[in-house]
Amino acid sequence: MQAAAEHRRRWGVGMAVLLALSALAWRTLRPAAVPPELPGPALVASPPEPAPRAAPPPHAETVPVSFYDGVPIRPAGSAEVNAVGMLPHPITAEHQRIFRENNLIGDLNGAMDVQDAAGLRALLKQYRDEYPEDAHVLADGYELIANCLEQPGPETRAAAQRYYDEQLDSGLRRYIRRHCLEGSNP
Repeated sequence: MQAAAEHRRRWGVGMAVLLALSALAWRTLRPAAVPPELPGPALVASPPEPAPRAAPPPHAETVPVSFYDGVPIRPAGSAEVNAVGMLPHPITAEHQRIFRENNLIGDLNGAMDVQDAAGLRALLKQYRDEYPEDAHVLADGYELIANCLEQPGPETRAAAQRYYDEQLDSGLRRYIRRHCLEGSNP
């Protein structure tokens, strides 16, 4: 009987503490019912009025700069243009070359993903033949990955580490790390 009374007393004390903490939290966190008194009107600066929005300038008709077979081409950009009768810009030979390069880089990545060193080398030769300027500086990185796949060892690992340390802006660094510096490559 005494244990039950002790249990009720502890439970009652716990509930009282919880109730007191809840009341304190409510009193502390509730918003004030009446805002505090502000100093007199002479001391209070009124909030600035929002500036009226300027009306957008009337849309001047943009004149197309180029023509394709006598038909105006819609200019690039977000300028308001009366595009009735205009064509979108054409896909040029330069665009098609970029598309081919992107597809070839995708094929190089695919050969690398399946660890096909011979396929990677064949695609790399094609890349070097078609894109000798190597604008993205990819050829050396892919060649290094092919070396790591074919001949893993301390020499290729050292070359890969040099590339990884020096070519900080290369998009191939993560693949160099994966295929040459981590995993099964000694």
